[in-house]
Amino acid sequence: MPPEDACRPFYHRFAWAYDLLVADAVGPHVDFIQETLGRRAVAPGSAILDAGCGTGRYARELARRGFQVLGVDRSPELIAQARAGGGEPRGLRFAVADLATWSPPRPFDGILCRGVLNDVLDDAARDAILGGFARALCPGGVLVLDVRDWEPSAARYAVSPVSERSLPLPDGTLHFRSEIALDRAGQRLLAHECFTVARGGVEQRHLFDFVMRCWTWDELHARLTAAGFHHLERRLTYGPAGRPFTDRLIAIATT
Repeated sequence: MPPEDACRPFYHRFAWAYDLLVADAVGPHVDFIQETLGRRAVAPGSAILDAGCGTGRYARELARRGFQVLGVDRSPELIAQARAGGGEPRGLRFAVADLATWSPPRPFDGILCRGVLNDVLDDAARDAILGGFARALCPGGVLVLDVRDWEPSAARYAVSPVSERSLPLPDGTLHFRSEIALDRAGQRLLAHECFTVARGGVEQRHLFDFVMRCWTWDELHARLTAAGFHHLERRLTYGPAGRPFTDRLIAIATT
């Protein structure tokens, strides 16, 4: 798979800012993930792959709860942030790897994949990754994933295409601006990002354009089934009391 996001600052040059800008609490989501795994007989002590782990917040929280977790991401900068993210609980490891070509060192009881597959634009690469997940799981292993749902995502960004955040830094400020245009024919989000860093009276702006390709439930269901998954379940929220992700597809599947 070509490195479609290889130059996206959020994953590389600005990996240090990822947790500042994506600061939602992971605990309630991991409550849901643990409950979901448990309903399908994957308990603490089981081997979990966090596929596309980013800065490792979910991997670290799962390890704190007793799972044996390997977090994998193809961005060395994000993995560096993950490794620097505080004391690593017992049973937590991180590795740099491309999910489309990586062969895991051992089978897993469960796989978590959150938001990563929106960055995979090519049909063959989508199938390669989902097929790799099926092969990486033990018989009866569980996949928990989420992707962007095309129709509600398009509706959301048609109304509110721009988002902005300003954050204090120890020696300055960071301003982040994202603007989304819609490619309706390709079910894609065309994003224009701007990172502005002000330090010591000097302001630097970093611009980047990138693409996310959304999913539909029909596509996700068909590709998971073709990869060998069974007992597919669609959820609308991370947890019974959780806030619904109206622009996300959350899927649970078993090998």
